[in-house]
Amino acid sequence: MRRFRKIIVDGVEYKWLFRYDDYDYCNAPYLLIIMKSTPKAALRINFPIAEHFLLNSGLPAAFQGKKVEINLNQPSYVSQIIHHCRETENEIPQDGYKRLDGIEILKQIGYEIPPIFLT
Repeated sequence: MRRFRKIIVDGVEYKWLFRYDDYDYCNAPYLLIIMKSTPKAALRINFPIAEHFLLNSGLPAAFQGKKVEINLNQPSYVSQIIHHCRETENEIPQDGYKRLDGIEILKQIGYEIPPIFLT
């Protein structure tokens, strides 16, 4: 089992884990984010993409006119997502799960993802 990784965004410490939900063999990728001060509460950000492995090796996208590959094992992308969730009031609840659409979050941040990679 993989361990949570630590990250500090805007002075707040979080734990995060990028995994695949292999329910029904669909391998749906998701990002789990927990604020250190509220360990029983979490954000679960699902990424409905056609090929699940792309977020591990690099999902082709464009950001500010430049080609990039989004890899959710890199803390810089996780930091952007956490910062965006804080800015848009999609914060971690006091207890329980809050589910969000990761593709929509990436689009709101400014990433352009070709439709061929989406489900």
